[in-house]
Amino acid sequence: MWTGERERMHLLKLAPEVAIPLRTALELLITIQEKFQVDVDRTYVTGISMGGFATWEALIRHPGKFAAAIPVCGGGDTSHANRIRDIPVWAFHGANDSTVPVECSRLMIEMIEKAGGHPRYTEYPAVGHNSWNKAYAEPELLSWLFSQERDTRPSTGP
Repeated sequence: MWTGERERMHLLKLAPEVAIPLRTALELLITIQEKFQVDVDRTYVTGISMGGFATWEALIRHPGKFAAAIPVCGGGDTSHANRIRDIPVWAFHGANDSTVPVECSRLMIEMIEKAGGHPRYTEYPAVGHNSWNKAYAEPELLSWLFSQERDTRPSTGP
């Protein structure tokens, strides 16, 4: 871990406004849900690297929208862990990631657990930033993901 990295991870704070790429993706999701027959109780979010950060942010900003999430080598604002504790999450990270410190995922998972959640976390030893190769090839991943439904868990509040 880089010097002081754990302390710096607590400094990752949600910006007041949603970044344009994430806002655009969320608007696209709403448009698709309005125009097509979509099972809104089985809406999932995943992303790698910056998309991993966006996955955490999407959960925090819209906890009632997603049935489950798969953030890969990302992190987020741990002060909102209580808000997302009931959303099924399976996070992945490479232990040797030199682009996004592994502490980003470790701390998010730790804080969700402290808030009473039960996220899954897989950390790959001797894997760098490209942990998505192993993550998306996990034999149980799709069956885990598709078994999640939004309406089967308690409400996370407003």
